[in-house]
Amino acid sequence: MEAAIRKDLRVGSMADVVKFNLLAIVTGVTCGFIAIGFRYLIFGFNDLFFNGLGSLLSFISPYYLVLIPAIGGIFVGILTYYFAPEAKGHGVPEVMNAVALQGGRIRPRVVAVKALASSICIGSGGSAGREGPIVQMGSATGSTIAQLLRLTPYQTKILVACGAAGGIAGTFNTPIAGVLFSLELIIRELKIRSFAPIVISSVFATIVSRILLRLLGVKTAFVFEVPPYTLNTPYEIFFYLFLGILAGIVALTYTKTLYRIEDFFEAIKIPEFVKPSIGGFIVGIIGLIVFLTTGKTHTFGVGYESIELLFKGNLVFEVVLALVFLKIIATSITLGSGGSGGIFAPSLFIGSMLGAAYGMILQMFFPTIVSNYVAYAIVGMAAVFAGASRATLTSIIIVFEMTGDYAIILPLMFACVISCTFFSIFSEDTIYTLKLRRRGIIIEQEMDINLMRTIRVKDIMKKDVDTVREDTPVSELSRRMTKTGHMGFPVVRDGKLVGIVTHSDFENIADTRGLYVLDIMTTDVIKAYPDETLEDVIMKAAGKDVSHFPVVDPADDSRLIGFFTKGDIIRAYTKKRME
Repeated sequence: MEAAIRKDLRVGSMADVVKFNLLAIVTGVTCGFIAIGFRYLIFGFNDLFFNGLGSLLSFISPYYLVLIPAIGGIFVGILTYYFAPEAKGHGVPEVMNAVALQGGRIRPRVVAVKALASSICIGSGGSAGREGPIVQMGSATGSTIAQLLRLTPYQTKILVACGAAGGIAGTFNTPIAGVLFSLELIIRELKIRSFAPIVISSVFATIVSRILLRLLGVKTAFVFEVPPYTLNTPYEIFFYLFLGILAGIVALTYTKTLYRIEDFFEAIKIPEFVKPSIGGFIVGIIGLIVFLTTGKTHTFGVGYESIELLFKGNLVFEVVLALVFLKIIATSITLGSGGSGGIFAPSLFIGSMLGAAYGMILQMFFPTIVSNYVAYAIVGMAAVFAGASRATLTSIIIVFEMTGDYAIILPLMFACVISCTFFSIFSEDTIYTLKLRRRGIIIEQEMDINLMRTIRVKDIMKKDVDTVREDTPVSELSRRMTKTGHMGFPVVRDGKLVGIVTHSDFENIADTRGLYVLDIMTTDVIKAYPDETLEDVIMKAAGKDVSHFPVVDPADDSRLIGFFTKGDIIRAYTKKRME
């Protein structure tokens, strides 16, 4: 039966569509269960750490708040170091990498390890969100189903995107945003063959999560309760213009801080599995300071409770403004040290505090125009994430779905676009793709990938290279070309590369008698290095009629270690395009 399914899935028929959509349903349903299970896993660990362990450490209350995130970090470090290193951090870049370079293949164990590591990290007070882990777990679920059925790389990628959409939809009760998230950040294309199953997965994940939450006696809609909003005057839109710029600045600061702290922890010469505990200890200090000042550990965990307090008017300006920067630092330390969790929820937290602080100032100076700062907090939530991720549509829709207020949509759209534009002026990468660039993986911001940047010379070069010497007669060279089918050879002298000779170097010479390779070879050679991308090589050869490329040792560019042709480039590109 499995073989029959695999066969049908390769056929462009109605059976193909129906069966693949059935797989999308299976993925979505599974993600719905995972989303709710992960939510309660976080609650369980939070209770275990702060009520169970907290009661044992009550004799040093409230100073045990410093120890609990550090203890959680120990378990996170062990899990990610020994079982699945890709489970540390915020997860989405790993999924993007799998889709771009690995045909959508993600190890099945990532589901379990990411669930445990992230729930322990967040439950013990780590400053991180649920969306990154649930995207990675959902994507790994889709990938596992595809691998079990041995689907093609492209079909695997679609199921990975189905898993991401199902994870987002099931976690936040935002089916539209789940679809947009997958399209903008994961699959990075808009085609009916991928769009339909992603929608189906998102719908079924939402249905399952709503049913489960209803059975558990929990409200099914993940909606912040916000006061009604109206745009009092068209002139107020200028206030949102400046909020968009502020959100772009904060998003840029958030991104830079995260990766600078990650660099700091990478430079520390201690075992990797110890670092999350050190990060947790520092986060614990921040949480203790916040607790002693406000009576709440606002910087711990996801932070939605603090956003709700903000919307209810229970936070003062000084605290709101301080939390913008404290949450950036706490989240950067949590993830930069090797903790496991997402950056979306912290983005909402940071944006809401930024927007609220800005709105409070406006309300003070323009009380007749700005009647409530909550609208600015809502817009700030979306604008900071839009700037950092450049997923503008996702940012607009997910906050709209989480607040249920359509009246806010105009300033929401405007501020998100401004923030995204501002961020892109100063950074060609997003908070997600920057992590990949640091590994040498370039993801274009358009909904497609520059494949030439994902293929390296060492991946296509031939290591067993046929060469010729300078003193080889051209007549002998011609016979070798006919015999081997090669149209060009590197020229060597005493084992050192000195040039290239190709068929075009002598094809227009009527009489080649008495000519040697030395007489016709090209010495102005475009040399390639193993770790260069094909785009690097193409840029070097721009404007030159070059079709053969010797690969040399970076430490000695006269030492030949490989060879490839323009045909090899085309074949590699075509293969990658078909995956």
